[in-house]
Amino acid sequence: MNNTDYIYENFQKGNEIYIMDDIEEVAIRYSYSKDGYKTFAKFKGGREYKIDETSNIVTRADMGGTILTKEQYKKF
Repeated sequence: MNNTDYIYENFQKGNEIYIMDDIEEVAIRYSYSKDGYKTFAKFKGGREYKIDETSNIVTRADMGGTILTKEQYKKF
């Protein structure tokens, strides 16, 4: 399954999604809300921050980043 399929399938279910942009080495979290999804990012060892879902980092992660588990995201 490619990232686009994975993201779409999990959007439909309302699941949180975790993907790492391998180029920037930043992890992305999609968090479901009543208004859709909100996106957050964090660099290794850093704090999570809100990021626009149309940013290049999010787009790169969507297209070819590494899918992470919740535990991997937390440890990142």
